[in-house]
Amino acid sequence: MQRFLSKCGGPDTALCSPAMPAAPRRIESAKAAGMAGEHKAVSGPPHSERKRRTNPQPATRNAQLVSGNRQAIYFRQTGGVNMKNQEGVSRRDFIRATTAAGATAAFTIIKPQSVRGTAANDAVTFVWIGAGGRGTADAKGLTAAGGKIIGVADVFKDKLDAARQAFAVEQSACFEGFDAYKKVLDLKADAAILTTPPGFRPAEFTAAVAAGKHVFMEKPIAVDTWGCHSVLSDAEKARTMKLSVVVGLQRRYSKAYQEAQKRIASGALGTIVSGRGFYLTGDVWKGRTWARAEFPDDLHWMTKNWYYFRWLSGDLITEQNIHNLDACNWLLGRHPERANGYGGRKWRKYIGDIFDHFNVTYEYSGAVHLTFMSGQFCTVHDSSEQILGNDGSFTNGRGGAKIEGKNPWEWTGGEDDASRNEYEAFIASVRDGNPRTDAQHAVEGTFTTILGREAAYRRKEVEWKKLWDEKQKLERKAYGVS
Repeated sequence: MQRFLSKCGGPDTALCSPAMPAAPRRIESAKAAGMAGEHKAVSGPPHSERKRRTNPQPATRNAQLVSGNRQAIYFRQTGGVNMKNQEGVSRRDFIRATTAAGATAAFTIIKPQSVRGTAANDAVTFVWIGAGGRGTADAKGLTAAGGKIIGVADVFKDKLDAARQAFAVEQSACFEGFDAYKKVLDLKADAAILTTPPGFRPAEFTAAVAAGKHVFMEKPIAVDTWGCHSVLSDAEKARTMKLSVVVGLQRRYSKAYQEAQKRIASGALGTIVSGRGFYLTGDVWKGRTWARAEFPDDLHWMTKNWYYFRWLSGDLITEQNIHNLDACNWLLGRHPERANGYGGRKWRKYIGDIFDHFNVTYEYSGAVHLTFMSGQFCTVHDSSEQILGNDGSFTNGRGGAKIEGKNPWEWTGGEDDASRNEYEAFIASVRDGNPRTDAQHAVEGTFTTILGREAAYRRKEVEWKKLWDEKQKLERKAYGVS
């Protein structure tokens, strides 16, 4: 069914073709050798609170929302994304290719050669889409690692102006509006940074790959099943074009996590029995909401308050908790087959439609169960994972990464800045000509969160395969502020 496409690419898109990419009925887990990531250093729990201005200037109306029937809402000034040309992907071919690429894409040595006109000592040039708090952190990290921002796009002028000044970008290379990503991708650059609200990610990824850009994009890669299908299809195109794709799941770039994963895969815990994970924190955007009266239309208002709306953020389990759940998939070596869960809105009822807590039990093959709890109401912060086997347990959290039991181990490798490792890995992959292929595990991680979310929403067991085949699209809805 056709519908508003902003969650799969941005409010600039026109009509989404009902023809879906023929994606695999089930995503097989890619081997993780050499692939990397966490949210910061593993010595403590990651936290991704974003800084937001409390008094933004009202945005200029640069897009006119046109509503049609209940199945389609679009913007008249843009051409949209035509998904009819999204080709299907053989999961075996994709996994074989991404596994091989991941195993060879080491990120510690930069070869002295030119790739796409980028010599070993030259800056890798970026266009940057989405200049908010998370995007600014990524832009700073990538420039410190050897990148240069040469173009910026954002919906809001205040963010655009701040980015232009901070990174000395020419005014002519700065674009405002919901269709601005298309304009900035026309600039000559090596790569694109995609850090808009997750609901816009799939269409922007489609456009970036079509423009021949390497891509660094934030997690999650989508907010619904449709978006996961789209990204998986475009990731295959990126692979055949030898474009590097890195996703902001820093745990996979943590040296401590990489070592732990190797040990667990080698049998350090014996037979895996179960696991558990936590992401407990306070309100990420406490005190940061913007009134509807400050904006020309619902779309600008919702985009400014994007975290609170499912179609833009995917809910907290998808936008935030993906760090833990992707790590658990990696450590267990596979994704879950089904989930049961519950959650709700105990206190955050004043805006939007996302939950403020989730409790989900995932079942993996071999009758392995993982219990996951998240909440954004706590005074105690805990972001951790534990994997239990009959010979020992792995734990990461406040006490660092360690294995206890018959094969004890503890990370003693010194500094482990996973975010910096990730940025350097991406820059190296562009310079080396050895593309990284994070999209496969990022799709699996994102869909794992969607599986848990839908189990909680529906209050019943949901199977991976059946949900994947639904090709669900989250509907855009407007909610008032009480």
